[in-house]
Amino acid sequence: MNIMLDQAEIEASHVQYPPQPEVEFGFPKECYCGGEPVLRTSITGRRFYSCENIDDGDCHVYKCWEEAATEEIKALGTQYALLSDKIDYIAGVSDYESELNQVKDLHYQTELKETMLEKTVSDLAKKCYGFELVLGVMVLVVMVVSMFVVFN
Repeated sequence: MNIMLDQAEIEASHVQYPPQPEVEFGFPKECYCGGEPVLRTSITGRRFYSCENIDDGDCHVYKCWEEAATEEIKALGTQYALLSDKIDYIAGVSDYESELNQVKDLHYQTELKETMLEKTVSDLAKKCYGFELVLGVMVLVVMVVSMFVVFN
């Protein structure tokens, strides 16, 4: 029973730190314990991030410099792609505005042509009305003459 109590005390004293994005991705900015990460060099010459409080037995950051640098470079590549897409979108909006202005100009020109066509049709209708009147009178005269010829 005494062993169980000792194990419970050990588990209770062990602090479990939740994952933190500033530790998990890219260059660590803060350790799980809240300390500042330190860049160190191993015996083999590899560089890695570790915590300045590493000797207290808690969970601390440990990350290879190459891994952190690779993650940062990939993130920059992603950010570059997003910014490139935004620039393309803005350029497209700019092109859209110039195309919209062209459409507005074409619309204005079409309205002018429509107005001119309406005037021309109106003028022709006036001329045609006179022609229809003359034609109607001529038909009436021909009918009167043909009736006069038929009845005589």
